[in-house]
Amino acid sequence: MRPRNLCYFLAVNAIITDSTIPLSAEIVQLEQQLNTMLPNKRLEAKPPATLLAAAAAWSAAVWQAAEKAGPMPLTTGQIQQGETLARNPVFICGVHRSGTTLVRNLLDGHPQLCVLPSEGTFYTNQEVKLQQLPSSKRASYLGMEWLRRLANPINQAPYWLLGRSTETASPYVNFARYVLAWWQVLPQKPGTQWPHMAIVLAYAACTNNLSAGMWVDKTPTNERFLQRIWQEMPNARIIHVVREPLATLSSRKVMEPSITLRAALRSLKTSYTIAAGQAELSNERFYLLKYEELCQGPEAVINRLSTFLNIHHSEVLKNATVGGVAAKANSSFNAYTSAGEILRSTHQKGNAIFSPEETRLISAYLGNEARALGYSLPKIPRLNGIGLKIKHRLFI
Repeated sequence: MRPRNLCYFLAVNAIITDSTIPLSAEIVQLEQQLNTMLPNKRLEAKPPATLLAAAAAWSAAVWQAAEKAGPMPLTTGQIQQGETLARNPVFICGVHRSGTTLVRNLLDGHPQLCVLPSEGTFYTNQEVKLQQLPSSKRASYLGMEWLRRLANPINQAPYWLLGRSTETASPYVNFARYVLAWWQVLPQKPGTQWPHMAIVLAYAACTNNLSAGMWVDKTPTNERFLQRIWQEMPNARIIHVVREPLATLSSRKVMEPSITLRAALRSLKTSYTIAAGQAELSNERFYLLKYEELCQGPEAVINRLSTFLNIHHSEVLKNATVGGVAAKANSSFNAYTSAGEILRSTHQKGNAIFSPEETRLISAYLGNEARALGYSLPKIPRLNGIGLKIKHRLFI
């Protein structure tokens, strides 16, 4: 057993076996312990094992309390609202570091939208993990995963998006009970994202948002699942965010040092190809949003986005928030920014520097796809480009 798994086991086992502390008091105590471990500034490396163990212990205690209390009762009206909301999703997608978080945060406060405060990742990650579990364990796995996301969405403030627990009440126990309730109510159709809908509707119920017209999920690379999304949810609207290639790759190189340029290039090419193809179709359910245009002229882009989503124009769309709390500015490189601020793209500078050969490779591999979206890259002679792609094993 690895040390991290051992920490997890000991923490969870302790809350299950120690019955000397009232469960409500225990939740508050574990919540306070977790809160002291949350980073004061953005955590760039992987979370330490102690933080993961504290989060696991707290989420397990909350889930245990919810199971003891039972599913939250749902009224007929709530079920009807939930069924309507479930049919009307908005998916924000695009390659990592393209600006999807900013778009999600700008939509966050609109009263006609229920915006998930953390990445959904159902198609990209959670579905496979659920399939590997016995059916009896799936609700607890997904419920506890989302409890931790609501406490600590992306390892930087704001935290505790449902507020804080007390010895008499916990919004997180309420959330878990709503998950249990919707898990029972929703049709459990294999091959669909119904487990994710239990999370969405639980969050909507906890935030008094079941009457919202649409729910919003931001998950990078979800563009790979467009046909499946539309087959399952014909009303789904897609906001595909693209960003200038060198800026995107530079940001990934700095913020994701473990990713290779080869992998980043392939991911970006796939995203660009899908974006250009959908834009050519003039699909009314698809909106191509350029990150640079949003940063340079946010009001015009936000107005177009409001029209696309058929929501009323509102001043709240000019403010970036997470769960109603002002969010960090849209730059991972500038420490001197105000919460909720939208930075012009020229003010966002990464310190990643590509070698001359890497720069030529980027142009050779992405040139056509970038130009199809209006981005300019230097043209590389055909034979030189073929040689570079062969050298770096980038044939497709």
